[in-house]
Amino acid sequence: MDPDALRDALNRWVEEDVIDESTAARIRAFETSETEFESDDAGEDGLLGDRRVVVALALMGGALIAVGVGTFLLERWESIPVGLRALVLLGVPLAATGGAVRLGDRSPRTAHGLWLLAALFTGVTLFQLAELFSIADMEGVDAWLWLAWAAVAIGIGSGLDSRPVTVVGVAVGLGAIAAAVPGNAFLVAGFYGGIVYAAGVLTDVTLPEAGDEATTEASPTRFAGTLRWVGGAFAVSVIAAIGVSGSPPPITDDPGTVAIAGAAAVAGVVAVARSWRSERARYAAAPAIAAPASLGIAWALGGVGLDEVVVAVVGLACLLGLLLALVVAAVGLREAALVNVATLGFVLGVGAFLVGPVADVTSGPLALVAAGLVLLGAGLGAERGRREVLSRMG
Repeated sequence: MDPDALRDALNRWVEEDVIDESTAARIRAFETSETEFESDDAGEDGLLGDRRVVVALALMGGALIAVGVGTFLLERWESIPVGLRALVLLGVPLAATGGAVRLGDRSPRTAHGLWLLAALFTGVTLFQLAELFSIADMEGVDAWLWLAWAAVAIGIGSGLDSRPVTVVGVAVGLGAIAAAVPGNAFLVAGFYGGIVYAAGVLTDVTLPEAGDEATTEASPTRFAGTLRWVGGAFAVSVIAAIGVSGSPPPITDDPGTVAIAGAAAVAGVVAVARSWRSERARYAAAPAIAAPASLGIAWALGGVGLDEVVVAVVGLACLLGLLLALVVAAVGLREAALVNVATLGFVLGVGAFLVGPVADVTSGPLALVAAGLVLLGAGLGAERGRREVLSRMG
């Protein structure tokens, strides 16, 4: 069993009183000894005996191949016959997929790198084929190409339960939303983060449906966890940026932004409704509501006409509310990634507040000294807070 999945499963089973701590300790010791025996038997001592290093090497290999092939084709594109171009564009992702399927059982980490290659090069294939057959300039085609790429990457990430491929899929999904939804790209990215977080709650098989018992025999998926921390990071980044500028995007009747904001709110409500009768699931769903609510409040400030410092203070309060929800979710789910997002968001948010509006109303040297002292205090508080949260998570 994968060590990360085993650790998460044991923590959850102990929390749900399925097993006691002593039994969990014996399971950890047994699995550790089995892993060490397998590594010794295969001669995988030292650096290459670490599974994470092997995964990193495979993923780097897949990414470098995608970049290398793409660069090679770009440099020689005009000199390659049209038929050969189409063959190469289709052949690379298909060959990577075939190799990943063939190596899946014997060398799963190498197969992981090939799946990443397939996910990345799918975008090159789609856009270049559209260019090759003169359909790239048709209205609305870009959005469909982005959407198809995102669907392939997210499908691979979900099926493989892969963090890196899921991150690629979510990032490409943002491109699809930006191309399909005419609106304020800044706000769209934030509300999209709320939707992605809610999807991380709704796709997690370890969280019970309303009224059901938790599925304690299932291991937490990396796919759902990645959706949660990436979505949270998007929303946190946008709200922190409002603190820098002190001037939120203006209120408009733009249908695209309103639609994506409404979708984020609906996704949050659905996530909470699904999780209402389980305490652990409610913890997980808290940011799904906090993200669109915080962004909505910050956006609404654009139509009030308040002073920049006041707007920044309210923006900082919205950010802190979202960070609190992320910490609550991190404790309930025992996910360190959410703690890291909240910690980074806290430091960046406070720093943005000081560098932006506060610096404009004080003298330069005084602002620098005050900002330095506050940032040191914020860093110290964030570090201690992170340790405290992680210690409570066990």
